[in-house]
Amino acid sequence: MVNGKKIRQLREERGVTLEYVAKLVGLSQNMLTYVETGLRQPSVESLERIAGFFEVKVDDLLISTA
Repeated sequence: MVNGKKIRQLREERGVTLEYVAKLVGLSQNMLTYVETGLRQPSVESLERIAGFFEVKVDDLLISTA
């Protein structure tokens, strides 16, 4: 499961808008909002693009179950 709070945290730390990130990773602003709030899960491809944008591993964006 994707950790939307982590994505929001990374976005806010970098001082970029939801609209900016959504556009660069190929998601609608609404979809990225849903991901950040935990209402929707992105596709694997979208998650990889989000991780690439923030220069983190996909694993860093997942909720740890350990």
